[in-house]
Amino acid sequence: VYLNTYEIRASDLLSEAFLHHLPTYLEESPLNTEHLAYILEAYKCGSVNKAAKNCYISQSTLSSIIKNVEDEIGYPLFRRTRTGLSPTPEGEVFMTHAEKIIIERRNIQRIPESMAENNNLSIICARSAFVLQCFFDFKKHFPCENSHDAFLEAGLRENLRTVVAQKCRVGIMVLFERVIPKYIDLADQYNLDFKVLKRSIPASVMHAKTHPIAQKKEVTLADLAQHPFVADAHIDYDDTLAILGLPDKHNFLYICDRGTIYDAVRKGGYVSIGISIPASDAALLGCQCRPIQDAEPMAVAFIHSRNFQLNARENQFIRYLTQRLEENYPTVSHPS
Repeated sequence: VYLNTYEIRASDLLSEAFLHHLPTYLEESPLNTEHLAYILEAYKCGSVNKAAKNCYISQSTLSSIIKNVEDEIGYPLFRRTRTGLSPTPEGEVFMTHAEKIIIERRNIQRIPESMAENNNLSIICARSAFVLQCFFDFKKHFPCENSHDAFLEAGLRENLRTVVAQKCRVGIMVLFERVIPKYIDLADQYNLDFKVLKRSIPASVMHAKTHPIAQKKEVTLADLAQHPFVADAHIDYDDTLAILGLPDKHNFLYICDRGTIYDAVRKGGYVSIGISIPASDAALLGCQCRPIQDAEPMAVAFIHSRNFQLNARENQFIRYLTQRLEENYPTVSHPS
């Protein structure tokens, strides 16, 4: 049976042999998907006690599950310390595969939902006022009766995880061009299509009208380093802050929602970066957006599962967003 080894591939989950043995295996083996979820929670919490509470089971039950699974696979998943749990090297690899198994189980359960014919929009996006405004404008210009649309916001990795788990069908990613190859590779690993909608978008800084940067004729990366910086709590340092040349010890404030980021910029003296929004929208927020002269270019891309085709309305929204990106960030042709 495939689950007798941790060298499992996500594609094995749909193999004939796996499906044949699955009912008996899940009934008899301690290594079932529910137990995998409990073990992953212990890994994330670093504590059996906390994980047991989160899973609504007793601490002794979770400890027994971990021990039984370790006995079955033949190696320890965790080191027990006074401060809690830490994964062994084998445990780290185990967790990676366990998470894929759980995701694939959810995908299997949601096959009917993913194949259903509907025109709902289910989008997760990097926090971007521009993309959100495009979403609102699209709904206004192309109304759809009886639609049940969803628009969530999260960091790049959470964006990808949400689409993999099919909690949202479409992911919109706003990222520096430098990290596009990294996310193409990640998308491919999880059977996602990754398509760039627009490149060469200038990175912009958002600041309050009264901020010292407002007095500068041009804004550079060196200017950013002189002021406290507010960022999405879910960003990967290497994807954004390192590209801006901001050291780990810089004065950062990490926040989980875009509204509070605006408050930090408007009232707290912080600066933030992203793709610019129209001056009229920035004025309503009491902020200004200005290009960073020596920053690397940004891009907007979208991802979706290869297991299904986009519905008509999703395709229409992607075309509309692409058009708006071209209008607001026209490609500048340089004379040869």
